[in-house]
Amino acid sequence: MNLRDFEVFKTIAECGSFSKASEKLFIAQPSLSKTIQKLEKKLGVTLFDRSNRIFRLTDEGKLVYEKAITMLQQMKELKIELEDINEHIHGHLKVGLPQIIGTFFFPKMAKAFTKKYKEVTLEIVEEGGLNVEKLVEKGEVDVAFVVIPTQSKELESHLIFEAPFVACLPKSHAFKNEQQIALAQLKQDDWILFDTSFALSQVVLESCRKEHFIPNIAYSTTQWDLLMALVRNELGVAIIPSPLTEMYSQNVCVKQISSQYIPWKIGIVVKKNRYKTRALKAFLKIVSDVYKIE
Repeated sequence: MNLRDFEVFKTIAECGSFSKASEKLFIAQPSLSKTIQKLEKKLGVTLFDRSNRIFRLTDEGKLVYEKAITMLQQMKELKIELEDINEHIHGHLKVGLPQIIGTFFFPKMAKAFTKKYKEVTLEIVEEGGLNVEKLVEKGEVDVAFVVIPTQSKELESHLIFEAPFVACLPKSHAFKNEQQIALAQLKQDDWILFDTSFALSQVVLESCRKEHFIPNIAYSTTQWDLLMALVRNELGVAIIPSPLTEMYSQNVCVKQISSQYIPWKIGIVVKKNRYKTRALKAFLKIVSDVYKIE
């Protein structure tokens, strides 16, 4: 019984068949079958239910699968720790960046980091905020900038920036001359939201629920410049973080929201209790210095 046996077993369980696992691992199906038979014999259990053409984990198989995930992750982290004993800071970091947040926060921090740590490469992983959280939780991304509070309890977060949401209306809107508006005043309008993979979308929908209405969503997008263009072309209203309006405020009406304070809170997140390489610690220190995290 060795780690490779458990890696093969985990892959078969996740693929749901020997044939798919064979393609993913580039190993012939007979060899996979022999590996599983050998593992079952050594453990004294049946790992897969193959009856009635149904392929699924047995109860014992489910337990072994959970333990295999933990064991393989621990060995992965052990390898990282051993490679990181050297005091010289080098390596590779995957940084999760939702599209909007990346534009505003990453360049300044990246410049400060790469100037000091030239032998650490930064790989940008661009996804919606909620997807980025999941990648950090799975250990597939080392660190990320996201909207907080996060939905995952497995993440450790630190606030680095906060700004209010504002309402963006077409120039011809009935409330164009108002200084401030309540969200409920816009409940009859068409709304333009960010895609549901964006944490911003959840913030906006929750804010509308607080004022007892569900917005009529005419468009949703992953592109904030497209969102502003849709507002400019009188296709709906939008509620967005105020920093976005500083770049694309032409030909739209920007109004403060009087009915509630909706904060855009940006934080840096890592997985709780995960080993932090020297490169990751250095990255977090730079973020702390740049954004004055207490």
